[in-house]
Amino acid sequence: MADRFGKGNAMHHQHRRLLGNVVLLCLSLCSLGVGTVLAQSDTPAGTAQTGASSSAPVAFNGNPVLPPQWAFGVLYGSYHDQAQVLSDMKQLRENYSGDLYWIDSSWLSGNYNQEPARYICFTFDPQQFPDPTLMISTLHQNHFHFGVWEWPWVDQECPLYKRGVAKHLFVEDSTGNVVNGKGWHGNKFTGVFDFTNPETVAWWRGLNEPWTDVGLNFFKLDTGGGYPKDGVLQDGNNSQDHYKTLYRKIPYEVSAEANRGRGFVLTHTQKSPNADQYPGMWTGDSHATWEGLVAEMRIASGLNTPDTTAFWCGDTGGYNGVPDDELYIRWLEYTTFTPCQEFFGSKPTLTGSRFPWQFSKQAQDIFKTYTQLRYRLLPFSYSNAQIQYHEKPVQYQVHWIGSAQIVNGSGDSQVLVQPVTTAGATTASVSFPPGSGWIDYWTGTIYKGGSTQTVPAPIDREPVFIKTGSIIPMGSVMQWVNQVPADPITLDIYPAGSTNYTLYEDDGISTQYAAGAFSTTKFTSDNRLKREVVTIGAASGNYNGKLLERTYVLKINRQALSPRKVARDRKAVKKFASQADLDAVSEGWFYDAKNKTVWIKFRIFTSTATTVVL
Repeated sequence: MADRFGKGNAMHHQHRRLLGNVVLLCLSLCSLGVGTVLAQSDTPAGTAQTGASSSAPVAFNGNPVLPPQWAFGVLYGSYHDQAQVLSDMKQLRENYSGDLYWIDSSWLSGNYNQEPARYICFTFDPQQFPDPTLMISTLHQNHFHFGVWEWPWVDQECPLYKRGVAKHLFVEDSTGNVVNGKGWHGNKFTGVFDFTNPETVAWWRGLNEPWTDVGLNFFKLDTGGGYPKDGVLQDGNNSQDHYKTLYRKIPYEVSAEANRGRGFVLTHTQKSPNADQYPGMWTGDSHATWEGLVAEMRIASGLNTPDTTAFWCGDTGGYNGVPDDELYIRWLEYTTFTPCQEFFGSKPTLTGSRFPWQFSKQAQDIFKTYTQLRYRLLPFSYSNAQIQYHEKPVQYQVHWIGSAQIVNGSGDSQVLVQPVTTAGATTASVSFPPGSGWIDYWTGTIYKGGSTQTVPAPIDREPVFIKTGSIIPMGSVMQWVNQVPADPITLDIYPAGSTNYTLYEDDGISTQYAAGAFSTTKFTSDNRLKREVVTIGAASGNYNGKLLERTYVLKINRQALSPRKVARDRKAVKKFASQADLDAVSEGWFYDAKNKTVWIKFRIFTSTATTVVL
């Protein structure tokens, strides 16, 4: 199965020799105003420096705000201590892919229910984390962004509680007494941060500052985000929805400042106004059962709204209980195609994690295959996320058909995914959207739009279908986002009449995309005259780090016969006898008779257009 998307990518792997020289940009922090970002100091060789200041404030357009590009990688969570976290990191970097790692409530205490005073005192448990600064630094050096779990409560036994009471920083009732937020770590009474009080906000920011100063990048925020019903908010608003929005907004802004641009949070899915301006969410504590998988999908299908989020994920494998290999595999196959992908479980199960090495060799192999596919699809998925922001009405990067199917992309270029949600299933019933045909990604079989078909679904093959006419930009296999530049890009083309796709690109870090710092490149495919014509337009627009030139690899599917010739801009392109021969040169073409695919390779300046005719 790996060959289906890996074939012909030897030219991608040559870039991996550069990886030893790739250094993670350390996230030094500074104080910023809301909606501002500082410029990155360096622009890589072979890229454009726009000269525009990326510290200028921006105004968003109301569409879903983008998280950092690294949030599109793979996210892991655990209840592990420092030694285990670093061991996890080592295994992931040696054998798997990933971009984010968060520690759940165990960063505060290793005794889940026996030390309520530590929930939440904003200090690492010294017995479990003897040197958290070193741990965070080591994670960064190995290209992981770091997060922690938090809730909006302080236990009455925590030393911080007295200050909160004295300064009226917690939510109080109408008589001026602190109301009880409660909790579940053995807590009997907790104070709830009143985020409508500017002094409380400043205090909360200061309590997190020691960790954002050394590299904390994002937050996982527990509870539904509301406050006790008998509480009276300091600003007099007394709106649960308003409070929920602030509980998202304030941590998001702290994360954005820490990242020098964009923020990222994971909250529960309770709705609040403008929630999609503070990405993202996870679907809650699901059960590690087939019914739990279906329930998680049902929750996810209710998102993609202004008062929820466009960037969501769920606990792959389920949170409560232990998934068997089959459930783990089917769940991860599905989440490969969700906007974000995370792996996490409850503390009593597999020590609160869902790492691939905790499952069978088969599960590990399938995990690698699908996470590699997720990273290869990054140019497509991240471009779709930008389309989601830039175009109105909103075209969601991933949208649902009911609660049983998800679709990546929109317009001419779409990927339909049918999750398998039944134990022991080796086939799946798929209802195809009407209109275009749908091509089985693994086998090439084409299915008529508007029909319902039973399709093969062996354990290693999620039913995935490409809409006829699609142009899918794909990148290199990577272990983390931007491990190598988006060069080359493979255009996976499924010709059907006249179709197009526009690739959006930006710096992936700053908020300047909202001020126009992005580029678009339009791709077209046209076989109406019984010959395939592919056009790559000149890139329009600029941003810091834009590539000045790029290698394109055209993978033109469903070509029954080898073309007599291939021309680019009316000049003949040299034919090669094998994929290996094509990989070794900068320009040429090759016909794969077995898979009925034409491969064409060339390098151009991104500021110029080019046309290829078969």
